[in-house]
Amino acid sequence: MNEYKEALEHMVWQFAYRSIDKDNKSILWTGGLFALEGAFNALGWIDPHIVEDFDGGICDVKGCSEWVEAQGGMWADTGYWCLCRIHADVARKGEPQPQMKQRAIDREVSRDPITKCLPMK
Repeated sequence: MNEYKEALEHMVWQFAYRSIDKDNKSILWTGGLFALEGAFNALGWIDPHIVEDFDGGICDVKGCSEWVEAQGGMWADTGYWCLCRIHADVARKGEPQPQMKQRAIDREVSRDPITKCLPMK
Protein backbone atom coordinates (compact mmCIF):
# COMPACT_ATOMS: atom_id res chain seq x y z
CA MET A 1 0.00 0.00 0.00
CA ASN A 2 1.44 3.39 -0.87
CA GLU A 3 2.02 5.93 1.89
CA TYR A 4 -0.85 8.21 0.79
CA LYS A 5 -3.40 5.42 0.77
CA GLU A 6 -2.09 4.19 4.11
CA ALA A 7 -2.41 7.71 5.58
CA LEU A 8 -5.94 7.99 4.21
CA GLU A 9 -6.90 4.67 5.78
CA HIS A 10 -5.50 5.82 9.13
CA MET A 11 -7.59 8.99 8.91
CA VAL A 12 -10.73 7.02 8.07
CA TRP A 13 -10.12 4.76 11.07
CA GLN A 14 -9.80 7.85 13.25
CA PHE A 15 -12.76 9.86 11.98
CA ALA A 16 -15.36 7.46 10.55
CA TYR A 17 -18.40 6.64 12.64
CA ARG A 18 -18.40 3.31 14.45
CA SER A 19 -21.53 1.28 14.89
CA ILE A 20 -23.15 -2.15 14.64
CA ASP A 21 -25.30 -3.03 11.62
CA LYS A 22 -28.60 -4.94 11.52
CA ASP A 23 -26.67 -8.24 11.21
CA ASN A 24 -24.68 -7.49 14.41
CA LYS A 25 -21.47 -6.74 12.51
CA SER A 26 -19.04 -3.98 13.48
CA ILE A 27 -18.97 -1.24 10.85
CA LEU A 28 -17.30 2.03 9.96
CA TRP A 29 -19.52 4.48 8.05
CA THR A 30 -19.36 7.99 6.65
CA GLY A 31 -22.45 9.53 8.21
CA GLY A 32 -22.99 11.34 4.91
CA LEU A 33 -19.85 13.46 5.38
CA PHE A 34 -18.44 14.37 1.98
CA ALA A 35 -14.78 14.04 2.99
CA LEU A 36 -15.35 10.57 4.44
CA GLU A 37 -17.37 9.53 1.39
CA GLY A 38 -14.43 10.55 -0.82
CA ALA A 39 -11.99 8.69 1.41
CA PHE A 40 -14.10 5.51 1.34
CA ASN A 41 -14.30 5.80 -2.44
CA ALA A 42 -10.52 6.27 -2.78
CA LEU A 43 -9.95 3.20 -0.59
CA GLY A 44 -12.47 1.17 -2.59
CA TRP A 45 -14.66 0.65 0.49
CA ILE A 46 -18.43 0.47 0.42
CA ASP A 47 -20.38 2.51 2.96
CA PRO A 48 -20.80 1.02 5.51
CA HIS A 49 -17.48 -0.83 5.70
CA ILE A 50 -17.72 -4.12 7.64
CA VAL A 51 -14.86 -4.61 10.10
CA GLU A 52 -13.68 -8.08 11.02
CA ASP A 53 -13.26 -8.96 14.70
CA PHE A 54 -9.81 -7.93 15.98
CA ASP A 55 -7.89 -7.54 19.26
CA GLY A 56 -8.17 -4.15 20.89
CA GLY A 57 -10.98 -2.97 18.62
CA ILE A 58 -13.91 -5.33 19.09
CA CYS A 59 -15.11 -6.55 22.51
CA ASP A 60 -13.46 -9.71 23.85
CA VAL A 61 -16.76 -11.22 25.07
CA LYS A 62 -17.92 -14.16 22.98
CA GLY A 63 -20.76 -13.20 20.66
CA CYS A 64 -20.25 -9.44 21.07
CA SER A 65 -19.49 -7.20 18.06
CA GLU A 66 -19.46 -3.88 19.92
CA TRP A 67 -16.48 -1.53 19.74
CA VAL A 68 -14.01 -1.50 22.67
CA GLU A 69 -14.41 1.37 25.12
CA ALA A 70 -12.59 0.02 28.20
CA GLN A 71 -9.43 -2.04 28.66
CA GLY A 72 -8.00 -3.90 31.62
CA GLY A 73 -9.08 -3.78 35.23
CA MET A 74 -12.29 -5.75 34.67
CA TRP A 75 -12.07 -9.37 35.79
CA ALA A 76 -8.34 -8.61 36.12
CA ASP A 77 -7.62 -11.90 37.87
CA THR A 78 -8.25 -13.71 34.55
CA GLY A 79 -6.68 -11.28 32.07
CA TYR A 80 -6.42 -7.81 30.60
CA TRP A 81 -9.70 -7.65 28.73
CA CYS A 82 -10.84 -5.23 26.01
CA LEU A 83 -14.53 -4.55 26.59
CA CYS A 84 -17.40 -2.59 25.10
CA ARG A 85 -19.41 -0.20 27.28
CA ILE A 86 -22.04 -2.88 27.93
CA HIS A 87 -19.63 -5.52 29.22
CA ALA A 88 -17.50 -2.97 31.09
CA ASP A 89 -20.68 -2.01 33.00
CA VAL A 90 -21.35 -5.69 33.72
CA ALA A 91 -17.85 -5.98 35.20
CA ARG A 92 -18.20 -2.77 37.24
CA LYS A 93 -21.40 -4.14 38.76
CA GLY A 94 -19.43 -7.17 39.96
CA GLU A 95 -21.34 -9.63 37.79
CA PRO A 96 -19.66 -12.90 36.77
CA GLN A 97 -17.32 -12.87 33.79
CA PRO A 98 -18.98 -14.08 30.59
CA GLN A 99 -17.23 -16.45 28.20
CA MET A 100 -14.45 -14.72 26.27
CA LYS A 101 -13.57 -15.15 22.57
CA GLN A 102 -10.84 -17.68 21.82
CA ARG A 103 -8.60 -15.01 20.23
CA ALA A 104 -8.74 -13.04 23.52
CA ILE A 105 -8.01 -16.13 25.63
CA ASP A 106 -5.07 -17.01 23.36
CA ARG A 107 -3.76 -13.44 23.70
CA GLU A 108 -3.92 -13.54 27.49
CA VAL A 109 -2.29 -16.98 27.72
CA SER A 110 0.64 -15.65 25.66
CA ARG A 111 1.51 -12.99 28.28
CA ASP A 112 4.85 -13.35 30.03
CA PRO A 113 4.10 -14.75 33.51
CA ILE A 114 6.50 -12.32 35.21
CA THR A 115 6.25 -9.07 33.25
CA LYS A 116 2.63 -9.63 32.10
CA CYS A 117 3.66 -8.21 28.70
CA LEU A 118 2.51 -9.63 25.40
CA PRO A 119 5.19 -11.15 23.16
CA MET A 120 6.68 -8.98 20.44
CA LYS A 121 5.38 -9.88 16.99
